[in-house]
Amino acid sequence: MDRRTELTEKALDHVLSNGLIGLSLRPLAAALGTSDRMLIYHFGSKDELIADVVALVNQRFAASFASMAEAAAPARSVGEFVRHAWRALTGADATGPIRLYLEMCVLALNEPDRWSAALRQIRDPWLGMLRDTVSGFGTPEAQVPVLADLILDTLDGLLLSRLVGTDPARTDAAVDAFADLLG
Repeated sequence: MDRRTELTEKALDHVLSNGLIGLSLRPLAAALGTSDRMLIYHFGSKDELIADVVALVNQRFAASFASMAEAAAPARSVGEFVRHAWRALTGADATGPIRLYLEMCVLALNEPDRWSAALRQIRDPWLGMLRDTVSGFGTPEAQVPVLADLILDTLDGLLLSRLVGTDPARTDAAVDAFADLLG
């Protein structure tokens, strides 16, 4: 494994434990056992380091999601798929990646010129997967992009609610109601 990959993996562990918002290179470098100058040497900028961290977490979570999907009985409807997805998104292994994703959403909201591309790097593969999935259930072609956006954006909001709320069962019930509406 090359040094950049090694640093990306260590940085991901640090970010999953400590968060992305307010990340500063010097404390990160100290936690990784290197210097901020070496991080800049390997990544070029803090933004590139974060982009690599985001790409790695997305890759790992996608692999975990695919593994869970293979182990589950195949979904027979869009609503059933949403229920399967929700279980994956709220599993123990998902908390860190979901928190990182939501933090990236906040960064893109506050500094769109700087962070929107990184946010798209996370969202676009999931949106593509959702489009393929809803299309596979026979959704009319014109409705596929809209339905995929609706599902992703609704799950985003419900994930945020579940992470900051005090009653996960209430959020889970909202997902069930949403899945029922989808059929």
